[in-house]
Amino acid sequence: MTLPGWCSKLKVMQIMGKGLLIVFLLVIFSLVVYPRVTTKQVVLVVDGKAGQVLTGAETVGQVLAESGLFLRENDLLTPAQETELKRGMEIRLQRAVPLFLQVDGRTTLVYSNANTTAELLSELGISLGQNDRVTPGLNQQLAEGAKVHVSRVRREVSRKEVAIPFKTQQKNDPELASGRRRVAVAGKPGTMVRSYEVVYVDGQEEERNFIEEKRVSEPVDSVVYVGTKKVAPVITASARDGRRVSKVMEGLASWYGADFQGNRTAYGDIFDKNKLTAASPSRAMAGKMVRVTYLRSGRSVDVLINDYGPHIPGRIIDLSMAAARAIGMLSSGVGRVRVEVLE
Repeated sequence: MTLPGWCSKLKVMQIMGKGLLIVFLLVIFSLVVYPRVTTKQVVLVVDGKAGQVLTGAETVGQVLAESGLFLRENDLLTPAQETELKRGMEIRLQRAVPLFLQVDGRTTLVYSNANTTAELLSELGISLGQNDRVTPGLNQQLAEGAKVHVSRVRREVSRKEVAIPFKTQQKNDPELASGRRRVAVAGKPGTMVRSYEVVYVDGQEEERNFIEEKRVSEPVDSVVYVGTKKVAPVITASARDGRRVSKVMEGLASWYGADFQGNRTAYGDIFDKNKLTAASPSRAMAGKMVRVTYLRSGRSVDVLINDYGPHIPGRIIDLSMAAARAIGMLSSGVGRVRVEVLE
């Protein structure tokens, strides 16, 4: 080969060698020099655990994204996500933990970085009343999943009126017929006010403590005169065939009818609403004839006592429907009567 040919070939080889050298240098630069120039080493502290991070990120937020960390509400990050990254920078992330808060009748799941109960309540803007209760205590450290219960406590004074019963004084009256009673003074109960301190927890009564009691008004005792005068049996217009009246009573009468029609009475008779019969609350009156006078109308009727009743305080006789109609008491249902026992 001639000398010029070798020279040309040598030049080509020199050019190729320079190209390969440039490529090699570029590879070395991209693999070694460039990363060292563009990457930064920072310290990342997550929940108190520190680690070294080599990154090409430009901001704090990009570092977190590269590390697979995403901010949640109430997470604490310093510095902020938008902060430009610098070599040797320390990034701190304290992630919020789940806590359960029960207050005002509701339980809520919250995420917080609060260290104590007091910090949690302050963070959530929950104020406490003077008597409110908190568990765990305000200075208690909170662990993940802890339950905080705020009980609303209210104290108030409750007053209750209580009747003071009156007494009944009975006095004998020799001028009043035996068996008769006369009320001289109507009894009236007094009034007492009792005070209690009541403790309500979340709206429910928990405790009631007696404070005091005061008499507002005193009771007025009833005064009743009881007749002691013995009255001999008298013959009245009520008596028939020479019979006499052995006993006289006054009180309330009622009547019964269709609901009991055909039923057997306490003394074995078949009740007939259309017959002149009656029931007496005294078994000693069974089989006796009595004259009943309705004091409102003045009309009277003679009836046979063949049943036991009525069983209502203050009533002295229960008439059949026919007897009530005879004296004009059917519409009123109940009326004051005089009962004369015929012998």
